[in-house]
This record gives sequence, structure tokens and C-alpha cells, in this order.
Amino acid sequence: MSVPASLPAITALARAGAIDRAWDLFIAAGYLERTADPAALAVKGRLLKDRARTGPIPDRAVTFAEAASAYAAAHALSPAPYLAINAATLRLLAGDRGGAQVGAQEALRLLDQAQPAADTPYYLAATRAEALLLLDDLPGAQAAMEQAVQLDPDGWDDRAVTLAQLRAIQHARNGPVDWLQAFSPPDSLHFAGHMGISASGRSEADIVAAIDALLERTRIGFAWGALAAGADIVIAERLLAAGVELHVVLPCPPDRFAAQSVSPAGSAWTERFYAVLGQACSVVASGHGAAAVHDPLATAHAGELAIGGAILNARRFGAAVRQLIITDEAGGGRNTARQAMMWPTAAGPQERLTIPRDAEVEALFPPEQPDPARALAVSLCILLDGLDGRANLDSAQIAARTAPVADALALLDPASVRASPGRWDVHLTDLDTALETVRGILSSARLGGLQAPSIGAHIAISTAVTDPASGARVPYGPGEGIARRLATMAHPGLALGSQALAVTMAARATSILQARLYHFGDESTEGAVFTLGPSGLQPDMAI
Repeated sequence: MSVPASLPAITALARAGAIDRAWDLFIAAGYLERTADPAALAVKGRLLKDRARTGPIPDRAVTFAEAASAYAAAHALSPAPYLAINAATLRLLAGDRGGAQVGAQEALRLLDQAQPAADTPYYLAATRAEALLLLDDLPGAQAAMEQAVQLDPDGWDDRAVTLAQLRAIQHARNGPVDWLQAFSPPDSLHFAGHMGISASGRSEADIVAAIDALLERTRIGFAWGALAAGADIVIAERLLAAGVELHVVLPCPPDRFAAQSVSPAGSAWTERFYAVLGQACSVVASGHGAAAVHDPLATAHAGELAIGGAILNARRFGAAVRQLIITDEAGGGRNTARQAMMWPTAAGPQERLTIPRDAEVEALFPPEQPDPARALAVSLCILLDGLDGRANLDSAQIAARTAPVADALALLDPASVRASPGRWDVHLTDLDTALETVRGILSSARLGGLQAPSIGAHIAISTAVTDPASGARVPYGPGEGIARRLATMAHPGLALGSQALAVTMAARATSILQARLYHFGDESTEGAVFTLGPSGLQPDMAI
């Protein structure tokens, strides 16, 4: 028997965009009947709000009103500023401006008490800004937001939630939103440049001047890129000097990367590489195996992970993203030009700088060593409860329960699927096919009213070997283990993807499914965990 989902788990699903699944679990756990439980009522309000903003437009006002009533009922049982302000804003979105202002005054009354309900100093100030905005006090709202920012200057996640809420209020009131730009999280950057740069030479000076000018006219706060000798390191140094949060993405572990793409250019670049690496906020390697020595597949995937990392970060904070490309006179180097071509044009602007080579270093670096047996592939792990030996099912019952999975997997090459009771491991080299498979399984189960499986998905470079007994392709690499871990974490009816998969989806601008942050993960998941759900959901609003 499955354990009912907790309210925090349901809220996390809603925040990650799995709204329908969160609502199903809320009802299944009996929370809908808990009319005297303020925590359950608050989550009910949250779920109804999400259903309103993603549902049919004609139904939104009614559902927003229902959400407001749930928050108001929670507030009546356990008064708190965040309950009062959510009820107030939702009344506005439901078309009840007078009720919204009454609720805003109640929130301010609680905030003005000697000891308001427990919350972070940031959210207390942000709640004041929201209440004042509902009361048409724009200068007061601006002042309260300035105080909130001072209390938590780097709390970008909370800031993005607040700004989404304030924009919703202004759109409902036909009010200006340009004043919110001053509080917006900074932009994200992906960068790449060629290696033909002499340390401390004229071309380096030109790059320094160009980067400083870019930083002067933009609000870049986060950056993703590699650290090869030459332009990459110079760019990263200027970004760090300006206080930008640097995320390094390499095709292989740092020491191996230094040996193949830094040290051959000279000891000066090696020293600078390790100095920058030590200041990076994160370091990710796209390849791990011995074959990753100057592997062009790992190099290409590292570029994709860096591009997707910048795009996904900007999407998370509701901010802008751009790409910076530094090429030589002929439009190279080769990897830099490839990353320029990979940039999705709809993501944001691409800036290209031409900086002449003043060092002939290409011959110093080891040649690429492709391995035809290696491929970038998606691993899916599909788990369906109740099909082990204790289930005592006949063949017709098994066929009925497994139909959503069986129908979707029947469209694939049989060699890509390995099955056992209640579990299917799938290995696919085409990302779109993998995402279509996930979408098809979950959609079919939901439409058919059948028990849905839990799905985990990861993308990684692996070596696939055909099993002589079954004919199935067996991938050797980290993909399957992480996919299985994610599948065991997922509630039935939910698909969870790895950070590598989410950023690859962002880099390729796929619209088949949307990846939304679920939680920050750990070593066993190799980074954050994302829900994989329908595309087109709006950015999150207040909790």
C-alpha cells in the first residue's frame, strides 16, 4: 500500500509544474476534507491558484476566487501575513478589487504588530510591498521592495517569485511594470572563445576591454563556459573580477582537461586555469571515462551543457540570457564556431567579437580521439508498482495494467528496451524520441484512468554493447544508474529528469516537455532534479 504524499511533497510538485499530479495526490491523501487544517487549506489555495493560471481563461476568475477562499479559511484558523496577502491578491485576480484591498489592510495590520508571524525578513518586507501595491501605494511598494532586497540581496529564487506576483497584480490593475526591472535578478551568459591568444599580449588586452565594456552595459550575474587556454580563461577572469557567479563546464575532469587544453599553451595559462577553477561556483564534466581524452563527443556535449545551463538559469529567475562568442579572423576556432551555431536564436541575443590570433597554438594540443562506440544517449527507467510475484495477476490483468507502457515502447526499436516485471530500461540516442515516449506513457495512463508508472530520465555519454543472448543494447556508463535513482524518487504518474537532461533540453529548445526545478538533488543524482511535464506553463507565482 502506498504512503499518502505529505503536504510539503505536494507543494514541491506544484512548484515544479506537476500541477495535475499534485492535485491528484492532494485528493488521494484526503486533504480536501481537512477543512479545519490551516496547512491543508493553504496548500489547497496554492493548488487552486496554479490550476487557475494554467486552466481555460473563462474559468480562471472562478478558480482564483476558490483559491482565495481557501487561503482566507486558513488565515481565519491561523492568522499569518502570507495567508492574508495570498487571499488578497487572489481576490484581485478574481475581479474583486474591494475585497483585495480589505485583505491587504489585514496583512499590513499583522505586519505592524510587535511580533508578526514567523517568516523570513525578506518575505515580511516583500509581503508589505505586495499589500501596498494592492492599496495603490506604488511609492510605498517600491520602498518596501528596496528594503526586501537589502535584507536578502542574493536571494534570487525568492525575488523571482515576488516579482512574478507583483507583475500579476499590475497586469490585473493595468498598472506599470517597468519599475520592477530595478529589482530583477541579473542576466545569465554563455561564453566561448578561441585559443590563439598570447598570455598578456595585445589580443588579451582587446578581450579585456571588450568584456569590461559588455559588463558595463549589461547586468550579468551568472556565466557558463569552459576554461581552455586563451579567450575562455581571459573572459572568466574578467567575469570573476566583476563579481559574476561562474559555472565551469568541461568535457572531462579538470586535471585531464588541463593536460589536453591548457598546459600545452604554457605554464602561465595553467596557473591561471587553476586560479579561476578555484573560484568557480560549480564545475561539471560531460565525460568521465578513459575514452574522454580529447573526445569530440564530450567536447560538443560540454558546450551544450554550458549553453543549456545559462538558458535554464535565466528561465528559473525570469531574467534575460545572452551568448558571447570570440572568434578569430577566419571565424574559428572550430569548437567556438560550433557553439555559436548551437545557440537557440529565440533564447536571447548573441554577441560575436573578432579578436585576431597572436599565438599559434593549435599544433601544440593533442588531436581529438573519436570513439565510434560511444554515443550521447537518454536512459529511461520506467517503474510500475503491483507487478511483482505477490500481485497474483492473470495475463489479461497484466496486459491491461501495462498497456500505456507497452503501447509506447512498441513504437521503439526492440533492441533499445530491456524489460522485467514492473520495470523497463530504455536506451535511446534521439532526445525527441525519448521525450515523446515519456509524454505518451503518462498521457495514455491518465486518459485511460490507469495506474501510471514512475519514470526517471538522464542523458549521458555511454558505450552501448549488444547482448548476444537477447539482442538488446546494454549501455555502459552513468546513465542507467541515475535514471533508476530518479525513477525510485518519483511518485507514480511523475517523470523526473536529471540536471544534464534539463539543460540539454534547454540548449536544444525542445517543446515536447518542459523541465522545471523539483529540488536541488545530491551526488546520487549528479545535480538538481527536474519534473518533466507539459510545455507552456507560466512562471511560478508566490508560494
